[in-house]
Amino acid sequence: MQKLISKLTKDFPELQIEAGERFQFTPPATLFYASKTDYSDAEAKLLLLHELGHYLLGETDYHTDIELLEIEAKAWAEAEKLCAKYEVEYDEDFAEDRLDSYRDYLHHASLCKVCQLSGYQDERGRYHCPLCGATWRSGSLPE
Repeated sequence: MQKLISKLTKDFPELQIEAGERFQFTPPATLFYASKTDYSDAEAKLLLLHELGHYLLGETDYHTDIELLEIEAKAWAEAEKLCAKYEVEYDEDFAEDRLDSYRDYLHHASLCKVCQLSGYQDERGRYHCPLCGATWRSGSLPE
């Protein structure tokens, strides 16, 4: 991992790469990596390249849950491209597992809190149930 961090620091001198609680990109130019983790070294490298993907794509703003999933998928696609350059083996199953966590969240967030039908999210992030008319935000009770 330290070898990869050294290469990234050299290739992207404007980036701050720091140990933290979890893998995360924080705009404008900080990558955090989990210094204590249950991930294998190979998985940790992939996660760091995924966060670098967020930085390179510059996409951090979203209004809907589906936009968040799209941003995550693009960052994984960017990580796959970076793997060849940094001699890291891309693990598609691992990436898909990470994306599945967002897909699962999206499904759960879209369920109506009153009748459990899947609702739709508007551009402001509010969900609407087409059956009972309830409205809610991700993780909140119906209004």
